[in-house]
Amino acid sequence: MLYELAHKLATCITPREKINFLKEHPTVEKFFSQEGEAASLIENLQEMQELVLYSVVAAGQGERLLTKAKSKNVLHLIDQLVEVEKFYSSMGGLIGYHARMLELLNKKESKGPYKSRYLAPEGISIEEKSAQWAIQGIETLSQMAELYPLGGAADRLRLYDEKTNHPLPAARLPFLGKSLLEGLIQDLQSREYLYYKLFQVQLTTPVAIMTSHEKNNHEHILEICEEAGWFGRPREMFRLFCQPLVPTINREGSWCLQGPQQLLMKPGGHGVLWRLAQEEGVLSWLLGLGRKKALIRQVNNPVANTDGGLLSFTGIGCHGDKRFGFASCPRQVKASEGVNVLIETSTEQGFKYSLTNIEYCDFKKFGIHDTPEHPGSPYSKFPSNTNILFVDIAAIADAVKKCPIPGMLVNMKKITYRTAEGIKKEEEAARLESTMQNIADFMEEIFHKPLKEGERDVLQTYLTYNHRRKTISAVKREFTLGSSLLETPEGCFLDILQNMRDVLVNACHVQVPPVSDPLQFFEKGPSFIFLYHPSLGPLYSIIGQKWRGGKLYAGSEVQLQISEIDFENVMIDGSLFIQAESVMGHVDGEGCLIYSEKVGRCVLKNVRVSNKGIDHDLPNVYWKNEIARQEMCHILLRGMSEFYAENITLTGDHFIEVPHGMRCCAVENQGKIEFHFEKIEKPSWHWSYRSSKESAIELYKTK
Repeated sequence: MLYELAHKLATCITPREKINFLKEHPTVEKFFSQEGEAASLIENLQEMQELVLYSVVAAGQGERLLTKAKSKNVLHLIDQLVEVEKFYSSMGGLIGYHARMLELLNKKESKGPYKSRYLAPEGISIEEKSAQWAIQGIETLSQMAELYPLGGAADRLRLYDEKTNHPLPAARLPFLGKSLLEGLIQDLQSREYLYYKLFQVQLTTPVAIMTSHEKNNHEHILEICEEAGWFGRPREMFRLFCQPLVPTINREGSWCLQGPQQLLMKPGGHGVLWRLAQEEGVLSWLLGLGRKKALIRQVNNPVANTDGGLLSFTGIGCHGDKRFGFASCPRQVKASEGVNVLIETSTEQGFKYSLTNIEYCDFKKFGIHDTPEHPGSPYSKFPSNTNILFVDIAAIADAVKKCPIPGMLVNMKKITYRTAEGIKKEEEAARLESTMQNIADFMEEIFHKPLKEGERDVLQTYLTYNHRRKTISAVKREFTLGSSLLETPEGCFLDILQNMRDVLVNACHVQVPPVSDPLQFFEKGPSFIFLYHPSLGPLYSIIGQKWRGGKLYAGSEVQLQISEIDFENVMIDGSLFIQAESVMGHVDGEGCLIYSEKVGRCVLKNVRVSNKGIDHDLPNVYWKNEIARQEMCHILLRGMSEFYAENITLTGDHFIEVPHGMRCCAVENQGKIEFHFEKIEKPSWHWSYRSSKESAIELYKTK
């Protein structure tokens, strides 16, 4: 009955039409005839508030939420729900939201009349033509925008403000010395800088961020951006828009409370991204800026920009003018991850295909068997859904007309919260969630005959495969002793070290010890550390041309916050930290980063760095980059400055600061190291980039 009521409300055009219809509903009439105090509120309410009040009652929540309630509490509750009523209006507002939750909770999902097959997608292996596709990604960067769905709490990370003890969003998590949000922007800037180095053109990619009001998420995201000066980017190239919070429901079908007339509200999932972006004018803003495509990334996956993964992914999408894409990787059998599948459905019109996502909690519903790709393999035959997406903005606008909120599901979880009295409470609850990737369900294509294997690349949706640790290593929960490292900061840090060893050994030809196994890592710390600013590459092939040969001894570290280096046969036994104040260019009078050659530079040739390095006996938090050192060689390059050393050993503790407009040369004189400074009017050298016939990027040194 509630479902029919929702359907009727969805067909009403105005709020007043909905109000008049609800007034005549038996549940509403009965409630207000008995509850005179609640009825007296109506004459002072605005139209949307009145609609919400009637909807709460019609949904069967009136007696629990409104009986003997104080007027100010009722008004607060109504105001919380106005945005929910507006956002879900296409499905009947609050009534539709509640009806859909009950339907999914009771597993009364209707199935279509047609038969479907669930096929493993025929993805494109990025490794096959990585250089060619990466260059396509660079060339089409001017078509791209970026969307970050950052709404939601970081409950499982247990991230709190040390002063106030208030919860913080995942975007605030300090990871490798910077917040996760800063890491996303830094990744983007590294690709823009690569575009500048190839074409000498400055790009500023527009960034849209979906926040939420849960635990002041929106205010925190805004604060991070303002504290960082909008990361050296024009403020007008950002759009922040906020997703509505929605009521949670318990197994009995009642809305959960955390105090008198205080609903327990949660974000409605990332599937609201598309409709919200359309309603808030974000899609039209991007199209108005000439951006036709967009990359979607989540903040809790710091490894996606490794090597050429993102560039190849977007390059394939732009070059083929695709409508939607999934960046995927192998998925371990029984992992709590969704999968990407190609659904083939036989219909009266022909054979319909949609490349989409199925959440792991829905495997049984769709008849998906979580089995290995072949006997003995640890990996599933279906690849992992990573939530790294490529979209055509116009295609998204069309799909939203067909389905404003895709991938709706209800997943009952135990949640812990505090009541208005401060009492900690645990309860099973669910909310109507939605998944952003399932907007692809509404980009299906129909063919007269079934597509055979090898023919499915004609689809306007696509999927790429890449190494797992180059694609996803999520930071979702706090690590506890005895539990898995999967989705923890510690696990992600170890994956990053594996990637760092890969680039050093295979691209730079540097000798590096193996990455510590987890037991060794927790007992003795990492076997080595290598961290770098992504503008050093981000392509491994570029980094391999900037650093050629050498050795990193066990327990040593190298951190390079710099883009322009020329290393040859560099040996590190201890700690080396090179920090350029200007990594990718200079800052103009308005605080905006201008990509240029006015950066810090460092040349090390046949140089050995030897010091006591990391103090492994102290409680270092390596994944935060909170590391105590006994000794280190720290080179700080201010503005446009340079450091040069050849055929020397830098022994012991050094702090070498090179002022803007200066060049420092380290020389050995009678067994002692001396540092000679001289003024420079312009860089004495820089790397020039060019695209070769072999579809690779070649570097050559220009003076």
